[in-house]
Amino acid sequence: MAGAPNKRLFSAELKMMQEKGQELPQQSFYQEGNIAAEPLNSNGVSNEQLLSAILDLQIIMRKNGQNSTPIITESTPPPAEANAAPSGLENLAQDYEAATALKNEIRALSRSIQETKAEIRSMQGGTQGGDQVLNASTELDAVVQATEDATNVILESTEKIEELAQKIHNNADNDDDRGAADDIMETSIKMIEACNFQDLTGQRITKVVGALKYVEDRINAMIEIWGEEDIADVDASVADETDSDKNLLNGPAMDGEGIGQDDIDALFD
Repeated sequence: MAGAPNKRLFSAELKMMQEKGQELPQQSFYQEGNIAAEPLNSNGVSNEQLLSAILDLQIIMRKNGQNSTPIITESTPPPAEANAAPSGLENLAQDYEAATALKNEIRALSRSIQETKAEIRSMQGGTQGGDQVLNASTELDAVVQATEDATNVILESTEKIEELAQKIHNNADNDDDRGAADDIMETSIKMIEACNFQDLTGQRITKVVGALKYVEDRINAMIEIWGEEDIADVDASVADETDSDKNLLNGPAMDGEGIGQDDIDALFD
């Protein structure tokens, strides 16, 4: 076509024509008066011509039996997209740091859970094989019951003393005996008033027992969450820091527990 620029032949094409004995054409980059619209590099070659030459070179290499990976294709992304790689690496590094921090937090949480399990295990059973929180609640309940029973005995006995003192007062022949009987009755009244301690201490101990039972309920809830078998497999971390006489200091036995008088009498039969 008249006025159209001649196609520039590249070195690979010229070499093939030379090997085939063909005459090499005289060519210039552009015909006079016809300049390409696209920008040229410092050697006067446009980007389109450079890409076309690379594609032609790949075709020639395949024809010669060379198995080469394509250097560039029409779908090859522009160099500007390659600049996004560093930011991707930075994001990957940040994700790795976040994952490492999360793993450390999970490890710390796991250690805390194991320590909590060990503490619960130590509260569940010591050398005597019983739940210490439950035992404490039971012991305090027994204290309240024992003081209540003792107070009732004291009140009944004091009332009996007061009745006897009243009889002595009524049967007395002189003022000294009547005065002594009055003193006995007055002392009995003071004893009855002093027995109010049982009501006050009983209320306070009952509050403590309620708090212990609340703690026990929370511990039992945690045991149900983790599982009794899981807790049982944990070694107790809290050792008994006591002397060898602790096992002998159990106090009076609960009702229905321990050795009764009948058992002692049976030893002598």
